[in-house]
Amino acid sequence: MSNHWPVVLVHGMFGFGPKELGNLSYWGAAFEVSSPLDRFEASVGPISSPHDRACELAAQIKGTIVDYGEVHATANGHERFGSNFTGRGFVSNWDSNHPVHLVGHSLGGQTIRCLQYLLDQDYWGWGSERSWISSISTISGSNNGSTATYFFGADEKTGLIPRSAGITPLLRLLEFYTSVTNVLVDKIYDFDLDHWGFSRLPGEDLIAYLQRVGKSSFFWGADNAFYAATLHGAHRANGRWPTYPDTYYFSTITEQTYRIWFKGHHHPSPLMTPSLRAPSRYVGSKVFQEPPVSQDSFNSSDWWENDGLVSTYSQIAPHTDGDHPQGGEFSEGTDSPHFEKGKWYHDWARGIDHGAICMTPHWWQRRWQRKYYERLFLRLAALNIG
Repeated sequence: MSNHWPVVLVHGMFGFGPKELGNLSYWGAAFEVSSPLDRFEASVGPISSPHDRACELAAQIKGTIVDYGEVHATANGHERFGSNFTGRGFVSNWDSNHPVHLVGHSLGGQTIRCLQYLLDQDYWGWGSERSWISSISTISGSNNGSTATYFFGADEKTGLIPRSAGITPLLRLLEFYTSVTNVLVDKIYDFDLDHWGFSRLPGEDLIAYLQRVGKSSFFWGADNAFYAATLHGAHRANGRWPTYPDTYYFSTITEQTYRIWFKGHHHPSPLMTPSLRAPSRYVGSKVFQEPPVSQDSFNSSDWWENDGLVSTYSQIAPHTDGDHPQGGEFSEGTDSPHFEKGKWYHDWARGIDHGAICMTPHWWQRRWQRKYYERLFLRLAALNIG
């Protein structure tokens, strides 16, 4: 083993932390398999922006009060400070000499990249550096956004939720994620938005709560998970969050569609989780009338192959803006000396949908999932961190 730095796992949009939903684990077998590294599971805002989630993640690792930043909080209209994790940090001595490996699923990938950027800026005045993170691994990552966000109601020209849509997009998202996770709606709809003033009131029903959220600048603005997951939001972030030359970067690409030869569209596999099939069909054939991002050459068809929610083209590495070198594909047998810092390396999880990689595998995928996480932790432990 070349390093012994702990791993922190960060859930995606509408995700949840340990024991928040009883015995249901967001990370499936990740905490059941053996690992040479200590593991910690974060709990961040399920529909909050990567920035706010990154601030919450930093406080949980370090063991301090969540500080969203005075300028950011004022600009977006929410409180500056959040929950207090003092004395409960995952790594209380977190610094360059005691770094962590970060693993993020779906929007968790954008969250951990944002955290590294904020550390590099010494955002909280801790004397932090980007070297506090030794590696970043995204799993089913929305590294360049997801075209499924437009299926749920995002505007194709701006990426924002149109005010005319009311709370319909939020209801559709809530219904969708409830069907994917089999979690009762009334257990997840608080959304951890205390810093926005949206704590659930005693006796408040779902519609009344959603109407309060839906009338706020949180829902219509850009400081939320939904905007961040659009192609617009990810493009904007990719221009700000660098790929640093002294960090290891990995991505695991999930996919479970097949190509229709006469149109080129991608349809969901019959084995895909049923609730993912409708957005998968949308993503697999979506044609943009105007490019949503300013790439030199934007082709809608590049985004069709998917895992039910996120295009494989998006998962590979950040690439719609900024400088993000790629190191190519790796496999189970790739030795750790092959990996160079400052480059994105990717592997494929074919036949695995967006949820099966973590919380909701089919029974025949459970053994594969266990082996996946065993290999992930062994690969991180073998990296030469120096």
